[in-house]
Amino acid sequence: MVSAKPGAYVWYVSVILALAYTLSYLDRQLPFILTESIKADLSLSDTQLGLLTGAMFSLVYCTMAFPIASIADRYSRKWLIAGSVFTWSGVTALGGLSQNFLQLSASRIGVAIGEAGCIPASHSMIADYFTPRFRARAMSIFHSASATGIVLGLGLGGLINEMANWRMAMILLGAPGLLLTVLIIFTVREPKRAQPPPTATAAGTAPATLMETLRRLVKHPTFRHLMIAGILQAITSAGLQAFAPSYAIRTFGLDSAQVGLTYGLCMGVTGIVGTLIGGQVADRLRRRRPSDALVFAGLGMLASAPCFFIALSSHSYWVFVAMLGVATMTSHFYVAAAFTTMQSLAEPRMHAKTTAIYLFALSGVGAAVGPLVVGMMSDWLIAAGSANSLRVALLVALIPKAWAGVHYFLAARGLNRSSEGAPVTQ
Repeated sequence: MVSAKPGAYVWYVSVILALAYTLSYLDRQLPFILTESIKADLSLSDTQLGLLTGAMFSLVYCTMAFPIASIADRYSRKWLIAGSVFTWSGVTALGGLSQNFLQLSASRIGVAIGEAGCIPASHSMIADYFTPRFRARAMSIFHSASATGIVLGLGLGGLINEMANWRMAMILLGAPGLLLTVLIIFTVREPKRAQPPPTATAAGTAPATLMETLRRLVKHPTFRHLMIAGILQAITSAGLQAFAPSYAIRTFGLDSAQVGLTYGLCMGVTGIVGTLIGGQVADRLRRRRPSDALVFAGLGMLASAPCFFIALSSHSYWVFVAMLGVATMTSHFYVAAAFTTMQSLAEPRMHAKTTAIYLFALSGVGAAVGPLVVGMMSDWLIAAGSANSLRVALLVALIPKAWAGVHYFLAARGLNRSSEGAPVTQ
């Protein structure tokens, strides 16, 4: 473990990991701004768009996170991240050559396999590079990169789509990851893994299996409520991310470049602000009482739901964007508190698998279900003659977001009744 105060190189590594996550989110978000062009070119339905932006990616992403997390707990995380960046970037570029739904689906599956290695390995490295005092801030820097990826993916993707086409957008925006791969290989060092507690047995020094990790964690009420909250909030977030750009284009008569630049910039900036605020507040609250950080996350989640409702009910594009920005900021308060709490519940040898399990809740269930349900509901409403099919579908999808806030409060109560975040094995 490094000294209490991280040095310049440690912060450099955190920035490199954040850059990798930025490109991960860029390639993940890119199809969202291209959906209308892809739909017209390949003659797709909203249900098929929901599959492409949701289940096709998310189910593979979360499933592959488990075996990749096992690799991260045993072997070099640096090389795992480098290989992951190379894979998803190359497959994103190849997706621009797709001629039908199946080929584009194969591309999204390839991107999911590559991106599955980013977060578990990065979280494990951050946990070893940073002491608990600075870990929430490091996590907030890492996860704020997702908002940067949204800005670049939606903004540049929409601009290139209007200047050329959706195929060129995927080809050009897949290329930067190949350069970052080289930078990771030659400048990032593998950190020394944290040692288990002195009381650990010899058997407890080896990397934990997935089932062992899950059995230990599921006994903790905080873990269970964080999993439920993650699934619920991801259903709403993923549904909105997948269809909000299409909704803006269809409702307000804008093109993909206009929506990508304005909507993408607003979502990206507010997402960064919300994540960083959440990290700073979580660090301070955890020093007083760790459960307070989860209460703050729950308040932010509850506050986001009515803001999303106002946005989708508005007939003004700028009110729509502004209220989505406020909702995005408050809903990102959970990131550092949730991920840091998850890490605190696990032994060092379980860090990567703990992240993979939590990502399964967010991506494997929530992010897979959200876009598909919104797309199917929209198609059903279109068939029923509704003139506002996508708006109604997105409004219904807001219900799980408020429900998630309740489970953050319950997670905080569970932490208070335990040993304030000590590993569940103690």
